[in-house]
Amino acid sequence: MPFPKTRPIPQSHQFILTDRPVGHIATVRADGRLSVNPVSLIWDGEHVRVSTVKTRMKYKNLARDPRVAISIPHRNNPNVYIELRGIAELSDDPDRAFINTIARTYLDLDEYPFDNPGDERAIITIHAEQVSTPQMPLVDDAPSAPDAAYQT
Repeated sequence: MPFPKTRPIPQSHQFILTDRPVGHIATVRADGRLSVNPVSLIWDGEHVRVSTVKTRMKYKNLARDPRVAISIPHRNNPNVYIELRGIAELSDDPDRAFINTIARTYLDLDEYPFDNPGDERAIITIHAEQVSTPQMPLVDDAPSAPDAAYQT
């Protein structure tokens, strides 16, 4: 299947993609409902890419229906964000090069340490058909709250 030409991300919002962002990726489940998950991502200057294991529902959802959306807020100001809507391309990561790039970027580790034996990694490449970078109220004066320690 030919993939659509990826729409560019406006220069004004590219900084979001280079600051260890966490995006929220939406896929379509088999029953037609949406599923949304937080993900670490890498932007190569053209495409947003995400890693997953093939047993995860997002992989199975995209293998069946490649429509995808992802919202990527600035990590310190959620009023500044990028939304991409398009088609996902799935490819294998057999040598783990891509997930290890994520480990270096997000964890300062050379190898991603959290997979189980036998996990097969895949790369989700988002071919953005639509890119939104809306101007939100309070963009320059985001509301803040004190950080709270995560409790389990």
